Amino acid sequence: MSRAPEELGSTARKIVDTAQEHLSSESILLDVGCGTGDLTIAIAESVASVHAIDSSPGMIEVAKVRANQQGAINADFAQGDLAAAANPGGVFTAVTVFNVLHYIEDVPETVRQIEKTLAPGGLFLSSTACLGERRSFLGALTWILTRLRIMPETHFFKQADLVDMITREGFEIFAKKKLSPLPEYFIVARKTA
Repeated sequence: MSRAPEELGSTARKIVDTAQEHLSSESILLDVGCGTGDLTIAIAESVASVHAIDSSPGMIEVAKVRANQQGAINADFAQGDLAAAANPGGVFTAVTVFNVLHYIEDVPETVRQIEKTLAPGGLFLSSTACLGERRSFLGALTWILTRLRIMPETHFFKQADLVDMITREGFEIFAKKKLSPLPEYFIVARKTA
């Protein structure tokens, strides 16, 4: 039983649809920062296999239950980080990082680890809030909540800076799409070596 599209919010549905445009039934996927697994499970039906990780054991437990309930037998979930899941030598044909990069402390190092994890020509798909693109109420609120330590530290990326960072780490950008007025951008990059 697959996850019904109407169960996801509109931006989440756009993330899944855009990812599925670039993945195939042969894709071996690593999903970094999977949370409760909603996006992972929705994408799992269109790929060969998914290994999903998150740093929160509680999120992983919820994801495992949901995957079991929804019959996502080709998805496995594990508590951990990218360094632990990374398998230099390129086991994965694609890595997804949705709604996570703006919370990661060392984004360039994370992108380097993703590059090492991918097979030659592998895809890096990310959806990232670029709160540095424009001033907004949400951006101001995020800044305040971050300073009060209610929210995790948040990078206020501009899309151009995010693209530059990804290309410096050995990727070629071949697709960009604005998903929401937040603004949230979906970037598809291919490992060049």
